[in-house]
Amino acid sequence: MSSLLITVLQFLLVLGCAPFATGMVRWVKARMQGRAGASPLLPYYTLATLFRKEMVISPVTSWVFRVSPFVVLATALVVSAVLPLLSGGGMFAGNGDDFLFFAGILMLGSVFLVLGGLDPGSAFGGMGASREMTIATLIEPAVMVTLTAFAAASGTGSTSGMLAAGGGYLLAHPALLLSVLAFVFVLLAENARYPVDNPATHLELTMVHEAMVLEYSGPYLAMLEFASSIKLAVFAIFLGNLLVPQTLLPVGGGAESLVVAVLGMAAKLTIMMVLLALLESTIPKMRFYRMQEYSAMAFGIALAGLVLTILPNIV
Repeated sequence: MSSLLITVLQFLLVLGCAPFATGMVRWVKARMQGRAGASPLLPYYTLATLFRKEMVISPVTSWVFRVSPFVVLATALVVSAVLPLLSGGGMFAGNGDDFLFFAGILMLGSVFLVLGGLDPGSAFGGMGASREMTIATLIEPAVMVTLTAFAAASGTGSTSGMLAAGGGYLLAHPALLLSVLAFVFVLLAENARYPVDNPATHLELTMVHEAMVLEYSGPYLAMLEFASSIKLAVFAIFLGNLLVPQTLLPVGGGAESLVVAVLGMAAKLTIMMVLLALLESTIPKMRFYRMQEYSAMAFGIALAGLVLTILPNIV
């Protein structure tokens, strides 16, 4: 199977599964709380409804407000195509999937999301934007150090090459387990999940992501929500691939390998969403003023993983 076909198939699968990931978290959390919960398929209907609704846009906004949803969605789409989610031999493997590009494209989406929240001049938008940039500033060092540890262990800055440092390699090099744990911290912060943010609240004292999209409606809001779902799915699948890379489609694999890869990706996404729902049902949301403690812990764990990974090579 050609690398182009693998990339296109991965892109379509991630786009198709992303709303289900969000719905699965909500459904499992409802079950754990003793409620029936909405169907995991509800986000599909919600997005379809939003795309049909009329937009209400404040007259004081500029072109930034209108461009931001497109940029945020575009960055999520690029990441879903570039990262090794279905196979390590996609079209961008080895040259276009550098971890610095991955971190940079995510930051680009975050910056435009913040600008879109600031542009209307609302109090909630400014508050959410300020909090988002504070979180990004604190957590980005942990992102870079975590990915650097995998790059050092695998000998390459390519995210597809980093998968060689996962799976059984983690058992032989336990220091990388610290990097995996740090990546979990990063996943929660980057996707506005507990304990950093509560994606289901509109309480002004706690919301971060929701405050920035509060002024959006209709198709613009649908694009932002879809981008958020894609980002969550991408992070979850990539983490699953670091832990269990054996199900990835090998280069030149046939139909049987493709079926295993697709089922493996679906299973990893489902398991990660169930674990995320379990985590969010057992821990409270952290006060915003304690974010420095969370980010310091994430950075410390990531730095320990990096140091212990490269130390044997130095000695």
